[in-house]
Amino acid sequence: MSEDLLRQGPFAEADRQLTICNACRYCEGYCAVFPALERRVNLLDGDITHLADLCHDCRDCYTACMYAPPHEFALNLPAALSAVRRRTSDEYLPRVPLPAGRRGAMLAAALAAVAILAVLAVVLGGASGAPAGSPYRIVAYPALLIAFGLPAAWSVVVMAWSAARYWQATNGRGWGGLASPAALARALRQAATLRNLRGGGAGCSYPGDSPSGARRRLHHLVAWGFAACAASTVAAAISQDFAGQPPPYPLLSAPAAFGVAGGAGLVIGCAGLLVLRGLAAFRETGGSDAPAREDPALARRGYALLAALLVLAVSGLLTLGVRDTAAFKPVLFVHLVAVAACFAIAPYTKFTHVVYRFLALVRHNSEQPQR
Repeated sequence: MSEDLLRQGPFAEADRQLTICNACRYCEGYCAVFPALERRVNLLDGDITHLADLCHDCRDCYTACMYAPPHEFALNLPAALSAVRRRTSDEYLPRVPLPAGRRGAMLAAALAAVAILAVLAVVLGGASGAPAGSPYRIVAYPALLIAFGLPAAWSVVVMAWSAARYWQATNGRGWGGLASPAALARALRQAATLRNLRGGGAGCSYPGDSPSGARRRLHHLVAWGFAACAASTVAAAISQDFAGQPPPYPLLSAPAAFGVAGGAGLVIGCAGLLVLRGLAAFRETGGSDAPAREDPALARRGYALLAALLVLAVSGLLTLGVRDTAAFKPVLFVHLVAVAACFAIAPYTKFTHVVYRFLALVRHNSEQPQR
């Protein structure tokens, strides 16, 4: 069976449901999907992909829908759009001729990153003159630069390639929207505030049918925790390479303070979202007769990404906590291996959806009338 025929299932169902939604328009003010839908009459595959990534999965449209099951129309737009996201999330990645497709590529990338780290750690060793608590006492600085720089550069190139293919496939007007400062600024503001996770205003209908702001707050902790960890890395680079102050850093220094704040945010946010996902899954599979509102394969990817970020955060905080003990070396290696592997496999995880969703926001804002 051809790729086109395989893709018709979720696209055909999403087209059916979106056509009904476009006729009803009850959910017009809930999120960006519905005003974007109203600007379209005949939905092409690129339009459906754009709308699917514009959806933030708040699920308010489902709880408000008068045509949801058991109605004969059986509208379940969150599930329909998540099925489209699953089918298209990897479509724009470079083709890798490996067994098991995406999973094979993830395994190969992770093993390559870990192998590079292990070889460099053995060959270059550590710096005997580095103070206690310094990672360079165990793994040399050049080894870390190469072991993290190669998989990070790989991920950036692959995701940039994927983003370009995604934009061309979903945007019939060329590259114009990306050149609009106003559209980019509005998209950045909406992404930073997670505006579309507010649903109808009271928050997500997640994990049940009652609106709540918990999911949005936990997403904020994950996003800003990730940003704080990045700021910690930048602050450490500035301290070492420009100020001449190598690690270890005191707890009140910028690298350590940003790292602790970011790690704590990631731990709380990821753990909280995993709990919410578990409650939603229980409700939809065993706790009630509610239909599933997310594609099962995409849900598994969500679990995997949150679990990986949680491992990174916990191992990073433990590294800081035990740096003056004998446990520092094994804990540091676990953290370094996790970081290298996650850098390498990032394009093949749900992390790529963050890129697609931002581009969907940019396109949506480029279509808005100028104010």
